[in-house]
Amino acid sequence: MPDCYITIIGGGIIGNAVAYELSQIVGNQVICVLDKNPNFPGENQTARSSEVVHAGIYYDKAHSPLKARLCVEGNKLIYEFCRRYGLPIRQTGKIIVATNQEEDRSLDELLYRARENEVPGVEKIGVDRIRELEPNVKSYSALWVPTSGILDSTSLVCKLRDLSNLGDLYLLGTELKNIVVENGEFLIKANTKGVGENEFTTKYVINAAGLYSDEIARMVNPNFPLRIFPVRGEAVKFYQTREDIRVSRNVYPSPIFYDKPDGTRHLTVGVHLTPRFAMGRDGNFLFENGDFVLGKEITVGPLNRKKGDEIGKEDFGSDLAPISVFLENIKEYFPGVSIDDLQLHQTGIQAVLANSQDFHIARDELHPNMINLVGICSPGLTSSLAIAKRVREIIKNSERF
Repeated sequence: MPDCYITIIGGGIIGNAVAYELSQIVGNQVICVLDKNPNFPGENQTARSSEVVHAGIYYDKAHSPLKARLCVEGNKLIYEFCRRYGLPIRQTGKIIVATNQEEDRSLDELLYRARENEVPGVEKIGVDRIRELEPNVKSYSALWVPTSGILDSTSLVCKLRDLSNLGDLYLLGTELKNIVVENGEFLIKANTKGVGENEFTTKYVINAAGLYSDEIARMVNPNFPLRIFPVRGEAVKFYQTREDIRVSRNVYPSPIFYDKPDGTRHLTVGVHLTPRFAMGRDGNFLFENGDFVLGKEITVGPLNRKKGDEIGKEDFGSDLAPISVFLENIKEYFPGVSIDDLQLHQTGIQAVLANSQDFHIARDELHPNMINLVGICSPGLTSSLAIAKRVREIIKNSERF
């Protein structure tokens, strides 16, 4: 018998969502989570995201079928989960703005995708409706996306961990060193900070290691074909101290694209405005009239600059863009803001795949009890609970509980 039934590598939103979901079905079987971060929540994609609840309009079914499906499913699940447990979430809606005729045509493509993906309520709107929703936004036309919103990722990941109830089997400061296949099981070799090296066996491995998920997949199968293409996104912020810079929902530009090493094009949603929640003096989120209150802080980003071989997977600080570049990216659709309003906020790195436009959620071809979750970049946060349910079905299809 293995020491552990299921071992999850990675303590971000995906690892914790999977731990929560699987804890509902395994009975007395042992689940453990390994996370190399010494503290929880750790430094990862979850902690450094824009915390937007995406609707699912950016992903075409031909090239990104999992993103197209799981984002829409995850959108509904994440609202239900957060409201059930009183976690900060708000369905602000989103407008995606076009500032000219060319950008307007790109909105038509997004509207087609939204309908193909069965995203509810998306419609194209004109100047009068835009002014009604966001008086300080200037645009030629826009898409109104009502199911978009914002959440607090820290509250969500903490609740998932609490509900998983793993106790001492949640191993912080534990870095995976190797996985060896032995007699149909996996030997996990790890090093825990302050404790040293340790080994244990497990029946299943769930690889939810974010930026390092491709490297971990190759520990078990050296021929694993996918490679992470890290994309760094930088963000600034401003505070709504004047009427001409107030917004009350997510405001996005029309999307832009860049070429990847395999010749495909990666869609990026562009530098957008995202409101944040208000907090009281006691450090708790403010809640009034049945909803969480929006604060004065607005984040601006991400600005995707450094990619692939240009950066390391933990290079959050080198060669940051000047604030003026952020201003250039938003000034056309949000003219009231000035460079004096903006200040540095944060930097995050997404685990984009170099040779795929989709999530990879699958058993390893050689060792099917290794389930790889690779390339879980945006919309991974929104899709997290749907991804976890998909992993649950993979496990259930080979087990009897």
